[in-house]
Amino acid sequence: MKKIGKVPDLREIIPPPEEVIQAGLDGNLVLFVGAGVSRLLELPSWQGLAKCVLDDLRKESLLNYSEIEQLQSLDPKRQLSIAKLISEQSEIPLDIGKHLSGKTEGNSIYKAINDIGCSCVTTNYDELLAPRYLRKSDGSETPAPTNRVAERDKFYAKLLNEAGTVVHLHGCISKPETMIVTTKEYLEHYDHGNVQEFLGEMFEKKTVVFLGYGLEEAEILEHILRRGRSKDTKDRRRFSIQGFFRSQQPLYDKLHNYYERSFGVHLLGFIRDHEDYYGLVSTIESWAAQIEIREPPLVADVEFMDEVLRHG
Repeated sequence: MKKIGKVPDLREIIPPPEEVIQAGLDGNLVLFVGAGVSRLLELPSWQGLAKCVLDDLRKESLLNYSEIEQLQSLDPKRQLSIAKLISEQSEIPLDIGKHLSGKTEGNSIYKAINDIGCSCVTTNYDELLAPRYLRKSDGSETPAPTNRVAERDKFYAKLLNEAGTVVHLHGCISKPETMIVTTKEYLEHYDHGNVQEFLGEMFEKKTVVFLGYGLEEAEILEHILRRGRSKDTKDRRRFSIQGFFRSQQPLYDKLHNYYERSFGVHLLGFIRDHEDYYGLVSTIESWAAQIEIREPPLVADVEFMDEVLRHG
């Protein structure tokens, strides 16, 4: 059995690991952003989104309060699956995106993430991720435009070499047809060859930091890691930042060992006692000031050409 190193202490502000700093310089850093980040901007959780959607159906007289209360005993994915089925049968479209819009970056955690400037992958539908990267040439600086990709037939890891890229793994609100909502869609999506190839290539070639995948999102994080063929590795190239109370130190220790042994993911814990999950903001602001992002060398693009041809 592999020997596990000392579990790092819980910290108020987590310093960026040297491997993450180096990945930025090599053009190989990817931030993988989950629902816990969007909730810091008061966007709804999966449970909150399901509640909003069921209430939309009530306003259309397709559900009553009794039926809603019964449905809310199910997990959010099942609630949304049933809601979508009711919507399709009644031919009244669901507008899920309206519950996820109306927010701006402001001075939130999204500003800090975008200030880091590296490519991002997200399971969120909202479009607040827009990495700020300045291309420097001849003494001038040109902002890289945001390249937002939500169609799975366009997923390939070469995208992550392009500054300003955001890959919406579950679709995005500006392209409702791409949004993965129901349990059936979710299972089919992760069985799709393009999705598995994209995740596998990313985990093999990039350093990935997961943000916003706490205990509530553990299932989806593990699903992504399994589908992406993410295995235990001697290289420290996968990290997950999660929040814990000081009293949860024993849980943190056990989860750290579990993720490292099972997936080669190194858990970095911040302390929730004073700022709750908002403590993550201070860490990401700190990282934005310490991490320099550069574009990968030309040879990296050459190495990815086979991948493009495979998808072509």
